[in-house]
Amino acid sequence: MAAAYSAHAGVIGPFEGIPHLLQLLDNTEQRSLRHALLLFLQALIAPTAAGDLTPAPVPSSTATTLPNVSGSVAAAAAETQHQSHTTSGNSSSSQPRPGQQKPSAAQAAAVRAAKANGYLLMDHGGLQLLVDFVAGAHECTERRSAAAAGGAGGAAGAGHLISSISHAEAPKEWHFYPHGYSPDAQQPTPAATSSSTEQPAAAAAAGSAGVHASNTGGNRPHGPEFYQVGDEKVPGPDESGRAGPLSKEALRQLHSRGVITHDTWMWAPGMQGPARLAGVRELCWMCCSGLGLLGPFEAALVALQILQQLASLQPAVDEFGAVLQPLPRAHIGLADPACLPHIAQVILTGEPALVSAAASLLTCILAHNRAALSRLYLTGVFLFGLAYCGSNLEELAGLFKTAHLVQGFR
Repeated sequence: MAAAYSAHAGVIGPFEGIPHLLQLLDNTEQRSLRHALLLFLQALIAPTAAGDLTPAPVPSSTATTLPNVSGSVAAAAAETQHQSHTTSGNSSSSQPRPGQQKPSAAQAAAVRAAKANGYLLMDHGGLQLLVDFVAGAHECTERRSAAAAGGAGGAAGAGHLISSISHAEAPKEWHFYPHGYSPDAQQPTPAATSSSTEQPAAAAAAGSAGVHASNTGGNRPHGPEFYQVGDEKVPGPDESGRAGPLSKEALRQLHSRGVITHDTWMWAPGMQGPARLAGVRELCWMCCSGLGLLGPFEAALVALQILQQLASLQPAVDEFGAVLQPLPRAHIGLADPACLPHIAQVILTGEPALVSAAASLLTCILAHNRAALSRLYLTGVFLFGLAYCGSNLEELAGLFKTAHLVQGFR
């Protein structure tokens, strides 16, 4: 389906099922289906029928991408660099660029379809969904060697993955309310009436020691004193009915045993209140079943390429090089504090393809957004970039140059 649309987007036209696709992408419990939908979304936003209208990319280390992931980050970076030069007031920007052919009728129709799909995606929360895919790169527990990563050099080491190695021990920050409990102790859930039969089964599945806490909460049912998950002992429910804290790996194992389900209420410091696991995207995606078509790095790269294409379909300058006011929605949305830090933090992975893609995307969406670019230092991107040990520094250097020219002379 993705291949058919990618080749014939101009004939098929805009895809009206994007809202349903995004909902299924977010809520499915099958990892392979989620990745297949992500690749389909890439075909909707960047169909091959639209052609490659950008100049030929300059050979660089950016050409090394992760396996089985389509798209050219270098081409997007070259297009971004050209757009930055058009702001100098050169009227020749309205003329066809060298090396770029005039699009055919079929290509123009495919571009119109891709633009319509992009607007529909943004209308239904697609930007934040894709940014969450980008943030998922930090969940990768296996870092490829520097040689396989594409010339990053022996000093690249294991990178700076936020979730996998930034702590000597996996952080234990999640709490859950076992079956039969409610976040509001005064309003037990309907499952509490059958908790006498559910709780022993949950305790057995969790491998608990069989010691139960005393019933100190009135309507509160009994629960195990702790859950044994490998070498980790997860404290059982306290007076408020909340068990934990536990690591995400322990949470995943308890989910596989049936102790925690998608309807279980979860809480972590920083949350305004408890939420069901199905409503916490980070946990819901982690607890999916089956093997995926893409690894965390690969899925993050596909998401970055989709975001780059969205920004390219809505350029911030017109054909004469004048900056549009207001800026296109894609540029405004990606520069929002809810998205911008996550794009910047992907540089911490140390994966060359992700670093280049993130730097190119940041340059594209911030080059003409002076207000957001002047606050870029709040994301930590400069520290992350300086700590990067890879050899593909062209995109990072371009981002630093753009930020310096805006911040140094305001």
